[in-house]
Amino acid sequence: MKNSAVLWSLLVIILFISCGTSEDYEEIPEPEDPALVVQIKTNTATPFIDYILEVEITTSNPIQEIEVTDDGNVSNSAKSSGEPNGLGTSVKLYFSYTTLGPRKLDFLVTDIYGQVVPFSETITVTRGNAVRILSAEVISFYRMNETWDPEFTDTDINRLADVAIAFHRSKLNDRFGGTDYSTYRWFTSDSYPNQSNLFFDFSAEELYIDLNKQIRVGIGDDDGGNMGQSLFPDFPDYRILDLKEYNMIRPSEIILKDESVNFEIKFRVEWPQN
Repeated sequence: MKNSAVLWSLLVIILFISCGTSEDYEEIPEPEDPALVVQIKTNTATPFIDYILEVEITTSNPIQEIEVTDDGNVSNSAKSSGEPNGLGTSVKLYFSYTTLGPRKLDFLVTDIYGQVVPFSETITVTRGNAVRILSAEVISFYRMNETWDPEFTDTDINRLADVAIAFHRSKLNDRFGGTDYSTYRWFTSDSYPNQSNLFFDFSAEELYIDLNKQIRVGIGDDDGGNMGQSLFPDFPDYRILDLKEYNMIRPSEIILKDESVNFEIKFRVEWPQN
């Protein structure tokens, strides 16, 4: 009987320990990731032509990646980081536009927990201090009325240049830096065969440019099929129209010329009203 009592006591102790062990190993739920809250702030909702629009994105959690699309899904930029704290909780972006009207900026923010928040911002680009280029008339150029297409005889009208005009200007390259610019071809006119027309009407175009910027003006002989040659015989094969040189008097017509190569072109422009 004494042995039975001891055995019974041991069974009770084992059962008590087993119950206690079950409670000690109860599963604890993992904490949920903090919700991602995104805010946007811009320095203006109506930026001017060529104005630098600053956009600041702030978030409640560190940003792993931010992606932005604008210009009707034509332009896409992204920035990401593999650091533990990602890009931090604040990122600045920079935009600049050369045409008027509304723009929708679509953003996609991903935090370090993999949570994604999409959102949009609409802005409207206004004229501001922009000059509008209305027309250009080529008065003279190097070897005007002479042979530019040597496959034709000296009496064949097809030997003359098929004249076209091209404009180059600077643009903002880096959405996340705001200081990197490059020069790109802004506009190329139709060409007129055999010098048949040297007047170019741009009134149907929206050629706006800030009055503090420069335009690289080029003229060429367009042979079609992406073939052609500059009508400037030297380098660089363009001349610079610096609009700020005319800001004080603001003439409706501007003459750009270089007598060394017999180049002269007349622009008709429209100045801002401010």
